[in-house]
Amino acid sequence: MNQNKDFYGSLINSSSMKTIAIGSIFAIFALMVVAPSAFADHAEQVIHIVDQGTGSACGEDQCYVPAEITVDVGTEVTWINDDDAVGSPHTVTSGSAETGGPQGVFPFDLDLISGVGQEVTFKFETEGEYPYYCMVHAWMKGTVIVQAAHAEDDGEMMDGDAAHVTEMTMDGSVMITVEAGAPMEGEEMALTVGFTDAGGTAIEHVNFDISATQDGTEVLAEMGQHVHSGSADFTTSALSSDSAVDVQITMLGIGLPDDEANWSGPIGETISLNVVPEFGPIAMIVLAAAIVSIVAVTARSKAILKL
Repeated sequence: MNQNKDFYGSLINSSSMKTIAIGSIFAIFALMVVAPSAFADHAEQVIHIVDQGTGSACGEDQCYVPAEITVDVGTEVTWINDDDAVGSPHTVTSGSAETGGPQGVFPFDLDLISGVGQEVTFKFETEGEYPYYCMVHAWMKGTVIVQAAHAEDDGEMMDGDAAHVTEMTMDGSVMITVEAGAPMEGEEMALTVGFTDAGGTAIEHVNFDISATQDGTEVLAEMGQHVHSGSADFTTSALSSDSAVDVQITMLGIGLPDDEANWSGPIGETISLNVVPEFGPIAMIVLAAAIVSIVAVTARSKAILKL
């Protein structure tokens, strides 16, 4: 009798271990799928320090571009020095010159950014509004607004299943915005491309190429496009999966389409923006599969116990 008890006991323990192991595998797999999509938004933000910061020509709200951003808690913000003027170091210092210099809930005084292309990064862990300035050039000002993760604000997420991503050209003159629905297998994806200056005013007569790829396959290619009013709508071909779509926009110049010789602005620069899937059907399916598998293995263990 004791031998049978020991046999069934070891069998039950073995089944329990298998239950835990299988459950853990599915849980890890679920997190691998969920994490990239659920937390991709606001993970990183870039702010450019534009040309002529040393001469105050950029103005107090146009030296850091964009001058104001809204990000989620946990976002890493990177400041890149694009000021190629000789001897033009800058800082990113919490507070303002008017209020007595460095201050804040937690002060941040990032290293001196002295050369073109140099950058510094700071991770915001606490909600709040954080004004900052350059200690070398006190008129240069910016603000980072930190909100709870995935809060709907400033158009970053729309209607629960659409993305709003932005990027600035290297010279700080053009902000490119792509608004798009979440990628869905078998469906076309509509997207809107907008062009504004650092102050948010729509730029007219933008000439550009636009293309998009998913999993290495081109799903959109429109060359020689011209936008008169600052924005334009496009639609991809049917997507092969729910994975991210990479959008590439190449600036051809700003000006009338039949006056290419006089086009201005960034010419030939390519900006890449990434449209990621949202936390939704795929994650739910994987989580459901994990739960079902755990329940099934547990039920099997109970059946052995009854024997």
